[in-house]
Amino acid sequence: MDGAARDIFVISDLHIGDGGARDNFEAGKKTPELRAFLDHVGSEGGELFLLGDVFELWQMNLSLLLVKRRALLDQLAALRLVYVPGNHDVDLLHFIDTDFLHHPFFARMRPPFVRELGGKRFRFCHGHETDPFNAGDEPGLGRMFSILAGVVEDENGSPLLRSGESVEDVLEEFGDSILTIWKRTLETVSRRVTEREVCAEGALTPAQNPDRLSEHVAGVRAALRAGAHDVGVLGHTHKAGCIGGWYFNSGSWAGPLNSFLRISPDGHVRYLEWKHGRAIEREMPVVLPDAEPGRARPAAKNPVGAAVSAVRTLFPKPTRPERSRWVLISQGVLAIAVGASTLTISVGQGASAGWRLLVTAFGVYALLDGAMSLLGASREQPVRRLLSLVRGVASLLLGLVVLLRGHAVEIFVILVGLWAFLSGALRVAASVVLKGMVESRWLAIAGVGSMLAGIILLSLPASAGLLKLALAGYLCYYGAGELLAGIFGQRRSGAQRTSHRR
Repeated sequence: MDGAARDIFVISDLHIGDGGARDNFEAGKKTPELRAFLDHVGSEGGELFLLGDVFELWQMNLSLLLVKRRALLDQLAALRLVYVPGNHDVDLLHFIDTDFLHHPFFARMRPPFVRELGGKRFRFCHGHETDPFNAGDEPGLGRMFSILAGVVEDENGSPLLRSGESVEDVLEEFGDSILTIWKRTLETVSRRVTEREVCAEGALTPAQNPDRLSEHVAGVRAALRAGAHDVGVLGHTHKAGCIGGWYFNSGSWAGPLNSFLRISPDGHVRYLEWKHGRAIEREMPVVLPDAEPGRARPAAKNPVGAAVSAVRTLFPKPTRPERSRWVLISQGVLAIAVGASTLTISVGQGASAGWRLLVTAFGVYALLDGAMSLLGASREQPVRRLLSLVRGVASLLLGLVVLLRGHAVEIFVILVGLWAFLSGALRVAASVVLKGMVESRWLAIAGVGSMLAGIILLSLPASAGLLKLALAGYLCYYGAGELLAGIFGQRRSGAQRTSHRR
């Protein structure tokens, strides 16, 4: 290979996706940074080594990903490079030295290899090759958890949770904890468990289970002792750094850092990070002390506590609602209470019972509802404030008129019908203003239903019994919509959450 006099740039674990909801790389807006980095490698006359997990094929459709990333493939193909597949893009492994993939980028694929630099034999690989539970190319438990994470990411609308953590990382931590609990249960029940069962947590990678880092390092050291090479350069763990002068890890571009290694022809290895369009050299991190792995094994985590923590991260408690959401919740509870009371009186005492009580209760409800709307409007944005003010004033006026003049069935029907239609129209308008939030869906449903209820009420004959039943059903429906809007109102779409975190 022509490259003896060139600096080698090493990156790995980009986990590039198709740009959809599961794409961690795109969620981090890494594409412009990567393309600038590739321009830098070209301008430096360097050779690029891509050491595995360049593409996220555990969660993505291969053909869609490649089509979406055609421009990036073209830029990569213009460089001097070598691409070694990892466990997340192992689906490409058997295309090496075949003509199935005609893009010139894939002609640079090869299995792990050795390059002599400065009198030492450097072995370049992804790193999963020495991991007994990830060395094969068949789907395993790690891939299964990634597929499940993809389902959660689709529902979440983003590969990142509200906490900023990756869905896949949290879910795999949960899975690792469950496997550990299962393993310990088997050990308790019977000491004659097979070695494969005892090491169930090994099904996840060191990146997914940091406690297995020493096991990974032990595998790399064992390969070195076989005598085929002197230095291992790899990725896989997402933990950049070195151990002595025999282990170098390029880290990952899937997290907050864009780390890479630069190796000179004399074998000197430097650690750098690509940030804001330029390379910044850092002190080489130490992955583990250069000691025999396994002697200082880290304290084991409590698997039950880790599982509970992962579940809490995946399903966080709702944050404390802001003032406007408390108003919606209160209005919803009030409407349901009045509606349920009306229905109880109608069913228990007859449809014509308690007419004056119903009118008085509805008048008080309208006054309270209006006061809540005015209270909630004080801290709203201009358009939302206007809608809340209009609704509040209308409810207050309705309450006063009902209490003073609403005891006649004919007048009450007209007042309630007009209020229901107007209130529904304002809720529909609010849902348009608040589009992009879950709250808007519930407001739209409640608003449309309220408008229809208003039309129905205006069309009903002036019957006290029938009106009470219709009003009870309407208030329960409307209250449920308000309540749901208040509870779920702060949950933004995945794109908005990602933007907020950035």
